[in-house]
Amino acid sequence: MKCQLAAFTPCPPDAHLVLWKNHTDAWPQPLHSLLDEMAQHDEAQSTTFGLHGVCQQLSLLPSSQLDSPMVLRQLTESLTNLLPSPVSHPIAIDISGFDLANPGVFARLRTLLVALMNRFYQLPQLGYRQQQKESNGQLWLLIREANIQAHELAWQTQAIAQGMLLSRRLADTPANDCRPQDVAQQAAAWAATHPQTHCEILDEHAIRELGMGCLNATGKGSKNPPRLVTLRWQGAAENAPTYAFVGKGITFDTGGLWLKEGEGMRTMKYDMCGAAVVFGLMEIVRTLQLPLNVVAVMALAENMPGENAMLPGDVVKSHAGLSVEIINTDAEGRLVLADALSYAATRFNPAALIDVATLTGAVVKALGYDISGLMSNHVQLSQQLQQAADLTQDRVWPLPLDESFDPQVKSHIADLTNTPPNNAAIAVSAAHFLSQFCHQKPWAHLDVSGTALSRGKFTQASGRPALLLTQFLLGLCEGKTKDL
Repeated sequence: MKCQLAAFTPCPPDAHLVLWKNHTDAWPQPLHSLLDEMAQHDEAQSTTFGLHGVCQQLSLLPSSQLDSPMVLRQLTESLTNLLPSPVSHPIAIDISGFDLANPGVFARLRTLLVALMNRFYQLPQLGYRQQQKESNGQLWLLIREANIQAHELAWQTQAIAQGMLLSRRLADTPANDCRPQDVAQQAAAWAATHPQTHCEILDEHAIRELGMGCLNATGKGSKNPPRLVTLRWQGAAENAPTYAFVGKGITFDTGGLWLKEGEGMRTMKYDMCGAAVVFGLMEIVRTLQLPLNVVAVMALAENMPGENAMLPGDVVKSHAGLSVEIINTDAEGRLVLADALSYAATRFNPAALIDVATLTGAVVKALGYDISGLMSNHVQLSQQLQQAADLTQDRVWPLPLDESFDPQVKSHIADLTNTPPNNAAIAVSAAHFLSQFCHQKPWAHLDVSGTALSRGKFTQASGRPALLLTQFLLGLCEGKTKDL
């Protein structure tokens, strides 16, 4: 996929040209009459007729008021409907009427462009079909004259889209080709080809030796043993702050001995979307050459009901030294994250620690499919993530987290239990459990059970919340958010 600048005239003749209703100065002269007619409608319009060879298809968007969250969501939805994925021809979009020096306009336009870039990918491109036409993934940003902001917009858009593509392809890969060792090998291959990156893989023996009893318990029921994979980007001095991201990587979740019903298991190859997102985020960080030290930790396991599987009532010792009573073997995400968070907190002493996980169905009941749940032990970090979400419209909603939830994670036999005794406040209880393993580091938890997938005629990975996390890191680079 490519995102690049282009002079406004002539438009690439094989492109789908996207214009704005209120940017009439950018309308090609041969199409004025047609565009005038299209502009009579309040909704987005599209046609393949009467184009005089100017372009292959023409779409007119009704509003360029991107500062309105409602308008931005409507525009994104309109483009999704106008551009059935995978798009097989280039897209050319007019950006000449936007004030790119305005950070809010820049970020929100980038959100729309990243959504366009994501239309170039679709599941058949994974290579499992005998024949599949490849998408000609080119996005042309039409401008009157080049400037530094336009170049930066194209560069960031492509970098984010490429990282999201890595995430989406990994999450969409069928579980038989995406075992913990497969993800680890892919991470190692990625790091081997890029300077300033490093990959470290802990196998099942190292996991046990380091006392990661929760991760080990989750993965030991499978013939495909667990892995803990760390990717590092060294973009700043060794003594500079490190920002750590932890991803839940259950490559397939049967529920273990707490076996899911068939329909509930149908999409469980996607229970590693958190790990896929933090992997893709590292690709974005690398491409943008961010002057930060960034770490991604992927906790990878396959939750299977094998003869060695963890049993309800088992007590294991975590990396943090806390004992955990495993009541529900289908509450395994918080187990693998507990050890991964503790490892990241103690190994890298991060200035901020953020985990991403398809953790609870409860957050979907609370917030639906468009908003991720946000829980944090640190007010400033939570505010920074909310600011990034507002700019990108990669939406989050803060949920409470304090000592009043202590009874939800207390066990009669161990230090903690992995499920609340009263089956209440499931999403927050899971986050409160995780907070016990952060070693008092500034920490935030993003429950993306609703947002990690795109749901339409079929299900596929969305790549969220990569855009939000990228904006968070860009804010740190630009000095717009203070050190924690």
